[in-house]
Amino acid sequence: MRFRGDFETIYWVFPQDANILGYLFGGRLMNWVIRTSSIFTSILAKKPVLLGYMGSFDFINPIKVGDMVSINVSPLFSTPHTITVKVAVYSKNPEENIENLTTAAEMTFVSVNGEGRVVEHGYYSPSPTLEKDIKEKISYLKSSLKGIYEPESYDMKTVYGISMEDVFFFDMMSGAKLLEYIDQLAAITAIEYSRRPMVTASIDETIFLHPIRSSHIIEIYTRLNAVWRTSCEVEVWVFGKDPLKNTKYLSTHTFVSMVLVERDEPLKSYAVNDIIYSDATKRKEKRILRKNRLLELWKVS
Repeated sequence: MRFRGDFETIYWVFPQDANILGYLFGGRLMNWVIRTSSIFTSILAKKPVLLGYMGSFDFINPIKVGDMVSINVSPLFSTPHTITVKVAVYSKNPEENIENLTTAAEMTFVSVNGEGRVVEHGYYSPSPTLEKDIKEKISYLKSSLKGIYEPESYDMKTVYGISMEDVFFFDMMSGAKLLEYIDQLAAITAIEYSRRPMVTASIDETIFLHPIRSSHIIEIYTRLNAVWRTSCEVEVWVFGKDPLKNTKYLSTHTFVSMVLVERDEPLKSYAVNDIIYSDATKRKEKRILRKNRLLELWKVS
């Protein structure tokens, strides 16, 4: 049975939302997902919220110009300062009226006050088991990123000055907009190597370590880690920098997998080194398992 969330928004995909082949940008979809989830979570919290953790998003069906996208959100559990929700995304062509599951994941938001400081909210729905699982994931991600101030190697470095359209509340950059930048630069990095059209297949789970103020600049580093027959993995680091104090901090980090649109000719294999290739291949195997689970759930429903 189709998952119908407690809160739903519907978007119509226009040409400006898609690449030259007419496929919806993965980053644009993530922007919509985060905005919808933020609105619903803020209603529950009765306070503004900021994205703290995003589970893996695996895209199992492409979305094209003219399709309608339905984003469904429901609460999973809460702690005094956070609310975790589950999200499912469906798409359909209005002429065919056949609905497809595109992706599903969980997201954790932190409740804040008008100054952007973490405060308690009023929504109560504890779940010790689920809370333990999410906390372990967040703790692992934090420990793996500790002490990083610049990647050891990278293929591309892009610097952005934050504009008003990038800002959420409290003088902070929007996590939704940041995901758009991450997806765009990962795609550019992949296509620079392949010289062929590629689209986003997955965005791995991501923790947002540090908010970025609108007076700061962002530095996004990307590295092509590994290339297989029809896909590749791009690693992304996002740093915030205060230009007045000359201080720099890691804001977030993730892995994005890209896949060829036309697969008649395989890509030339590539890896930074054997260790990075081995780690990337293990992550690829996990993505395949996640996608298979999503597909099985969709078939069962």
